[in-house]
Amino acid sequence: MLYSCSQNDTLQNNNGCGSSAFDSAQFGDANAPLLDSSSKEDRASDIILGFSIYTMRSEIIEHAFRGMDELAKIGIAEKPLWQRQPQNSSCEILNDTEYLKQFGEVDTTLSEIVKLMEVGESQNLPSFDTYQTEHPITTTVTPTVTSHSEGSRDMAYISIAPICIVELLMDVNQWSGVFYNIVSKAAIVGTLLGVDGSYDNRLQVMSAELHLPSPVLLTRECYFGRYSKQLSHNTWGVVDVSLEKFLPSPTTNFRKKPSGCLIKLMPNGHSKVTWVEHVEVEENQVDHYFQSLFTSTLAFGASRWINSLIRYGEWLQSLFVTPLVADEGVFIAQMGRTSLLQLADRMMKTFCGNVSSTTDNPWTQMAHSPYVRIMVKNNMGEAGKPPGTSVVFTTSVWLDISRNRLFNFLRHGHSRTKWDLLSRRHNIREFASMLKGENPGNRVSLMRAHGKLVICFLQESYTDSTGSYIVYAPLDESAVAALIHGANPDKVMILPSGFSILPERLHGDEDKNSRSLLTIAFHIVESTTNEPYLAPESIETIYKVISDTVYSITNSVLYHNHRNNWMDDSNF
Repeated sequence: MLYSCSQNDTLQNNNGCGSSAFDSAQFGDANAPLLDSSSKEDRASDIILGFSIYTMRSEIIEHAFRGMDELAKIGIAEKPLWQRQPQNSSCEILNDTEYLKQFGEVDTTLSEIVKLMEVGESQNLPSFDTYQTEHPITTTVTPTVTSHSEGSRDMAYISIAPICIVELLMDVNQWSGVFYNIVSKAAIVGTLLGVDGSYDNRLQVMSAELHLPSPVLLTRECYFGRYSKQLSHNTWGVVDVSLEKFLPSPTTNFRKKPSGCLIKLMPNGHSKVTWVEHVEVEENQVDHYFQSLFTSTLAFGASRWINSLIRYGEWLQSLFVTPLVADEGVFIAQMGRTSLLQLADRMMKTFCGNVSSTTDNPWTQMAHSPYVRIMVKNNMGEAGKPPGTSVVFTTSVWLDISRNRLFNFLRHGHSRTKWDLLSRRHNIREFASMLKGENPGNRVSLMRAHGKLVICFLQESYTDSTGSYIVYAPLDESAVAALIHGANPDKVMILPSGFSILPERLHGDEDKNSRSLLTIAFHIVESTTNEPYLAPESIETIYKVISDTVYSITNSVLYHNHRNNWMDDSNF
């Protein structure tokens, strides 16, 4: 099914084209932390910056034009500029040397040295003794911050019309909502080019914070110009260019070289999207413990962005036609499936917002375990959450297991009793699931745990080449019954827990001996008060729950690795 802006209102709105009754389903409720949730200080800084950008308007516009020219060339270039990744992937890595030959700018200092060499005249050097007397040598050395380059390209066919993809990239709320697993917060600082109602030749200055699904991995912040242009009758370009040369900011810790996407209309109405991501990052922003995630361009590379766009297209399609697998006697009409999908979407967005290291998350390290983080949240007045104080606690660990195997182990009901403390001595059964896309692991499931108490879970599992997620929340049976009959999912209160899994490197699953970075996060109600306080006994309980879960998962991995009896992925 193709999604275009010319279809009916409901379909348009789920495309990200126009305002909609489905807006809350696509992009979360207005209180969600992912949507333009800058602090007051950030907003004040943006206002000051907003005045500054207009004084350098012509320079920024010219910079954006050059960026679009580069994107148009680099987006279609072949070898030797781009080197295809192994394992038959669609991802390609930028050849830095070749890039410098074709697009590099000569450093100002180097230019001056060249000029001196060309003059060739001898110069009298100053006496060192005199200089030392007049200018005493200081022992204070200003450290040099080195940086490295990350360049990647990926391509996919998306069943969304090109203009709608352009719109969701240029609308900051839609952009944050679609790429919620990457964008922590974003804002438009000012618009320098363009007219209302058109995205052709539109330039806006934006700020953004980008994250990975773990609080131990640093976020990236940047101010940049985003420029959209219709390059031909069937092709659009959207390019990002960093503005630190014009608007230096102490919060900027990476530089965007011309990055973005070329969007081409195909004969069947679909979009061919070629995504280029090219950045320079300060070395001190990468913890060596997690360096493999970045050197393979997995962390913030083109594949992660384009896979998020694919996931969004699949989610749109599932809202209208949702394949259902259910036990005999279980029937869920499309209206009920849509309610469950919308609740699962909110659950996933909340989870991704909770586990990131965004500056909006006040993480506290546990004293005797630095990789365990705790965050106390006040949910009073927040829609969709139990009133009072809740606690998010999380940790990240490396495991000697491929991402696919770990994903299938954690998502499957049969293995849940091996790691879930609440499900032990229970019989877990998935009694209904709604498939999203071609991968059978990408699904929203209803599970029931039978024991002394009957516990229902809503779970969403999602995987692609750049990472996997298993997110769940307990629901009482009355809520499940209401949702199945199409009840408003915004009325259901949930606190999602779950897992994110990052492969050691991009497309590392081909190697069954590869490692995975597992992040575990629990979100529980602490009390019915709104005081951000944790008693010592609560902290001890938190540590016991997180450590027991890590121990259980680690033991299961060691057991199955030793016996080499992992279930074949197709059996899941």
